[in-house]
Amino acid sequence: MGHSRDVACLRPARVVSWTFRFDAGSQVWDWTTGPPDVRVLRSIRTPRSSEKSRHIPVQAHSVTLGGPIHLESGLEHDLVRELDRDPDVQWMVSQPVRLVLSTANGRSRVHTPDLLVLGPEKAVTIWDVRPTERQDEKFAENRDLTEAACLEVGWGYRVYGGGSPVRRDNVRWLTAYRREMPWYPNAKNELLEICREPNATVGAILDADRGAGHLVSAMWHYAWTGAVAIDLDQPIGRSTSIHELRVTR
Repeated sequence: MGHSRDVACLRPARVVSWTFRFDAGSQVWDWTTGPPDVRVLRSIRTPRSSEKSRHIPVQAHSVTLGGPIHLESGLEHDLVRELDRDPDVQWMVSQPVRLVLSTANGRSRVHTPDLLVLGPEKAVTIWDVRPTERQDEKFAENRDLTEAACLEVGWGYRVYGGGSPVRRDNVRWLTAYRREMPWYPNAKNELLEICREPNATVGAILDADRGAGHLVSAMWHYAWTGAVAIDLDQPIGRSTSIHELRVTR
């Protein structure tokens, strides 16, 4: 997820400034005092669409946050859906910071990363989101500068270029079952017993459900939490393998 850092550090040399937004307003951060409390950060800007926009901003619900998160594009929404399933993700902030970067020719460039994620032991990761086919030379320069700046303050940095259409559709499907229903705990034991059988498949769950729906919906829910494992990079059918993995939420 990234690297934790509790001690004060010197002001980064590869970035002119980091500007965060809090309830009281925006503030250029003094890194000699240590890192900010990321749980109190607010988005440095709210994405808006116009007739020239390439993307349509969305307000998505995040299970991690227990509420909405404002995102700039559908690709960012894809990433949030993936992160929402990760038990190590404890907090998220979109559009978390305004960086003023110093480019190779000495000029300043403003860059706003797409997401900040808090993980175990206060580990922080900054994410930039851009389709792989649109990661041009300017993006690559921003990426390298941002990664170096994050490294200097003990934070991680990652780029999300999107997953396969099959994985995107599968994760979207599972998201519809992320809310725990009253019958899931009772159905879970029966579900896991089937998943522990050698060569267990989705079809075995469908057959055991006998049309009642409780076992099938529980299967999708626990596939979302990670308690049972299904290969989300392949189309899901009756012959798809399923097995017990771990309890995550």
